[in-house]
Amino acid sequence: MGRCLIVANQTLGGAKLDAAVRERIDAGVRDFHVVVPLTELGYEVAVWSPPDPFFALPAVPMEDVNDARAEARRRCELRLQRMLERLRDAGGRAEGELGDPDGAEAVRQALQHVRVDEVLVSTLPPGLSRWLRLDLPSRIARVVDVPVTTVEAEE
Repeated sequence: MGRCLIVANQTLGGAKLDAAVRERIDAGVRDFHVVVPLTELGYEVAVWSPPDPFFALPAVPMEDVNDARAEARRRCELRLQRMLERLRDAGGRAEGELGDPDGAEAVRQALQHVRVDEVLVSTLPPGLSRWLRLDLPSRIARVVDVPVTTVEAEE
């Protein structure tokens, strides 16, 4: 049946990622491992906001860089927990972790303790996605020996 590794942050819970997960579940995949690269708040894209309360994370004023790091971690942890619940509600078995800010490094580190059969990289839409500008899907493909599928969120 296999295991699918999902790499995402702001797009966790988005319609396109949910559809990709549903396809895998329908094909018999039940095990999912979610890696959320610890994205700094300055890299979050405020203009992209899907109509899903999953993303309704209130802005918190940052007094200093330590507050900003703590808030970034809080957001990533919250998104991860919500996505794990979503996967379980859809019939999957799910676990996950926060990862290195560099998505390729986060995947490499996760693969030291998790075996997967596919990697789903969920990104913001072209033009908004820093991961696409950094060619993250290709960088991940160079560190894994399984298929890498890119899921681009709708604008």
